[in-house]
Amino acid sequence: MYLLTATADYLATATDYLAQGTVPDPPAKPLPGKLGSRMEDVIGWFKTICFGLAMIGVLSVASMMFVGLRGRSDTAKNALGHLPLVILGTILTGGAAGLIEAFQ
Repeated sequence: MYLLTATADYLATATDYLAQGTVPDPPAKPLPGKLGSRMEDVIGWFKTICFGLAMIGVLSVASMMFVGLRGRSDTAKNALGHLPLVILGTILTGGAAGLIEAFQ
């Protein structure tokens, strides 16, 4: 029983200590020299390529659904199976782009 009350006291003390102080949040530092501009170029190229691939993925799923509906085959069902993966990839790409822009 003593161990439980001692742990609760330590947690309360730690919580009070953390609530009084400020948590450091330093800003991102730019990369030195030419490395910073080259890194921004590389990130920009990857971002452009990822957004292009996301657009191609969504359009290919839509075209597979259209072809599958017209031909009465399993192509539309397979396209719907791939749609969540395409949407997940698009969300991850957009989230990564948002994180990159936040830290620039």
